[in-house]
Amino acid sequence: MKLSDYLEKIGHGCSLVSDGTFATLEQCTRIRGERALTYLETPKYAYALEDPRISCVICAPEVQALISAHVSGVAVTESPKAAFFTLHNYLVRHREKRPTVIDPTANISPLAYVAPYNVEIGPSVELQPFVTVNENSVLMEGVRVCAGTVIGAQGYTVIKEGADRAFIGLDAGWTVIEQGVQIGSNCNIECGALQLDTTRIGAYCMIDNGVLIGHGTVIGKRGLIAAEAEISGNCVFGDRLWIGVNATISNAVTVGDDVCISLGAVVTKDVPSGETVTGNFAIPHRIFMRNLKTSLIENTSRGQMPPPPRTP
Repeated sequence: MKLSDYLEKIGHGCSLVSDGTFATLEQCTRIRGERALTYLETPKYAYALEDPRISCVICAPEVQALISAHVSGVAVTESPKAAFFTLHNYLVRHREKRPTVIDPTANISPLAYVAPYNVEIGPSVELQPFVTVNENSVLMEGVRVCAGTVIGAQGYTVIKEGADRAFIGLDAGWTVIEQGVQIGSNCNIECGALQLDTTRIGAYCMIDNGVLIGHGTVIGKRGLIAAEAEISGNCVFGDRLWIGVNATISNAVTVGDDVCISLGAVVTKDVPSGETVTGNFAIPHRIFMRNLKTSLIENTSRGQMPPPPRTP
């Protein structure tokens, strides 16, 4: 694709400084593909443009001088992010579509919805009533999805456009549910946001009711996720995970193998393999319990402990 061919589609007052070609759209700090088009609003992330895989950039006028020499295509606008995602949305709406493929052994309720394009459903998949499977979704052998769940749900990528306007960045990535995964009722598994983003649930995971899994998150094999857990986008989890009821995991957190996240925990930092974390904000469980015991002892010595509950 040629940058100059899309300036009219981008809008936002983009002016072409130099032309170039691109094959994919990427955030400047998460480049994975060759010949990537990205955007830059402030000098803070100018270092990321040194990545040789970046071929084009949409930038603000004040950072134009910081563009690396190897970047061939440059467009300038006062709203680089809005221009980037306007182009992104255009490409999503005009992407190639392939007819959906459903294995004949799949058991799909007549009340479920499966998008007619860009879906692959493998052998022995079960979709209960009111399940929705959106485009760019793959469900491998033996996956079971309970009533009301959405596979490939629209992610929450909000793009501000000036002081009083905003729009949603459409999803261009994929959702892959590996073999043997069981997903409870009323869950939302969001689609990957950009073209190279994939939300992936590893083989034989068991997901309880009402769980949210954000765009681009990858979960390893045999994880257990209890009801109402909320996992933000672009997280990476290892194998044999346990996430307790109502736990919340912040954006772009990395969690190792054999990790236990206690019920109600709020995880904002990476968690190493084998760790158990507890609390809001979550810390290693042993430290949480040590702090709790210390606090109880101090309060008892000061006579500040609450009275015992009254017996009816």
